[in-house]
Amino acid sequence: MDDELIAAAELGEQARKFLESDLGRMLVGLADQEADLAQEALAVVSPTDTGKITELQNQVKVGRWFTQWLNELVLEGDQSLQVFRQQQESNE
Repeated sequence: MDDELIAAAELGEQARKFLESDLGRMLVGLADQEADLAQEALAVVSPTDTGKITELQNQVKVGRWFTQWLNELVLEGDQSLQVFRQQQESNE
């Protein structure tokens, strides 16, 4: 159990560092921009063009998922670190 908590905490810290890095900020920005552009296109696409609607909806989802996945890794890492510390304190 400790190994899993430590691994999750380390992965969360790596995700945090990535989000804070130039590359991470750039990719999150590009993902957000892609999602925003697709959402704007959804507003003007023909309601009968179901293929295009589906394609644009998927672009929005993927753009949002990218940032969400990274944020979830950070949160899970923080929670795992907190649980690990609590376990260590209770074992003392």
